[in-house]
Amino acid sequence: MGVDVEQIRSQLEALRQTLRNVVALDSEQEVQGIAIAVLDGVLSAARQVVPDNPAVQGLHDVISVEAAAEAEPVRAVDALLVTEQLLAALPPPPPIVRSAPLIA
Repeated sequence: MGVDVEQIRSQLEALRQTLRNVVALDSEQEVQGIAIAVLDGVLSAARQVVPDNPAVQGLHDVISVEAAAEAEPVRAVDALLVTEQLLAALPPPPPIVRSAPLIA
């Protein structure tokens, strides 16, 4: 099964909104616990869509469950920046085609 770009876009948009809310309350808030695994999962799925994009190369080394266990915690503002860059790197959504109403 291929990667569903629109599903990834939806997940990234939800993640962006959550991170914006967190950052608005505390710009130094860290992403911790199960949220690291969720963040890693969403970002990993997005990386599959745009693996050659310079904005996402090496991202796993910085934001992942493994990286969080070994390095400094991930700040929500940093995760927000990455999320927004991934959204910008995704291919554009398909155009909405509207058909004309049928006239009898």
